[in-house]
Amino acid sequence: MVEDSIFLRSLDLFKDAFPGRINQILKSKEDGKKIVGTLCLYVPDEIIYACGADRVILCGGRSAPIVAAEEYLPRNLCPLIKSSFGSVIDQKCSKTKSCPHFGLVDLIVAEATCDGKKKMYELLDKYIPTYVMDLPQKPENQNALEYYIKELDSLKDVLEKLTGNKITDVLLRKEIKSANETRRLLHALYELRKRDSPPIRGTEMLKVLQQMHFLAPDEFRKNLVLLLDELKVKKRESSGPRIMISGCPMASGNMKVPEIIENRGGLIVVEESCTGTRAFWDLVDENKEPMRALAERYLKIPCACMSPNDRRIAQILQLAGDFNVDGVVYYTLQFCHGYNVEKYRVGEALKQSGIPLLSIETDYSGADSEQIKTRVDAFLEMLE
Repeated sequence: MVEDSIFLRSLDLFKDAFPGRINQILKSKEDGKKIVGTLCLYVPDEIIYACGADRVILCGGRSAPIVAAEEYLPRNLCPLIKSSFGSVIDQKCSKTKSCPHFGLVDLIVAEATCDGKKKMYELLDKYIPTYVMDLPQKPENQNALEYYIKELDSLKDVLEKLTGNKITDVLLRKEIKSANETRRLLHALYELRKRDSPPIRGTEMLKVLQQMHFLAPDEFRKNLVLLLDELKVKKRESSGPRIMISGCPMASGNMKVPEIIENRGGLIVVEESCTGTRAFWDLVDENKEPMRALAERYLKIPCACMSPNDRRIAQILQLAGDFNVDGVVYYTLQFCHGYNVEKYRVGEALKQSGIPLLSIETDYSGADSEQIKTRVDAFLEMLE
């Protein structure tokens, strides 16, 4: 079982950051700074910060906003899409604003990953101005990179118009260097998780990563340094099957499956998801022309919207080996067809490597928690 006796004080810096960050955003708006909301990793933060704007993530991970969203969106739609849309509706139409940062955004920069999101953006634009950036979904195509560079150039023009600030190569290089520094710190954290007894649990690490696209970069990086310093001297007697969780994003508030895994005795040592390794694994080449370097790095992100997605299969197998994984929990949200269909290829590749897979398809409610516990118990018992 995972040991509970270690308390990491630096984790409180991430947990308690919300009120201070909201005040920071409010102050920024008073000073004339524009706030940009994003919903996907394919929108480069570096370009947003280079134009002098601030950025917050708008992915919904809570079930409460879904009721409001279903007045506009079909019930058989991914809960992340409905929760994200419902959170915006809540800020614009409700007197009870549980997540006020959704209502402080001047522009949403969205991306054309899945069909559900693309159609939701058409409704979202009624509440907050929404710019949709197209995305080539055959990344190995010889024209994909050039097309994506043009899309990033168009985004650059939109952000310059929004802020009135010119985005120069000097500013882009500065932000690329800053973002790479954050990525290196996260890599250092993940190196510690390769230990036989990792000093940080997967559920703790996920809560850190959920703050990555909410906190200001300097604050997030400062907190990472403190966490790393603490983890280097902390010892934790962690035991249990070593688990990779793979699949859909786990936006803030969506912790049901990871918590069940670790509460039942599993040890999550790595996450192959947008709320995990996909968010930081590759660096931006600091020696290349900035826009091309950004396009090359971000186009490598192996989302299930990409086809063929051989890069994701290779990365899963590489992570499984590097982190000495005993089994993979493949987590998908209901009606997320990309990840659900790709599950077969992932399972076949893992089977050839002798790594068992447990597939869990769920939503944001707690209705299936007992069923998931039973299935996780059986999976972990098989791995021991």
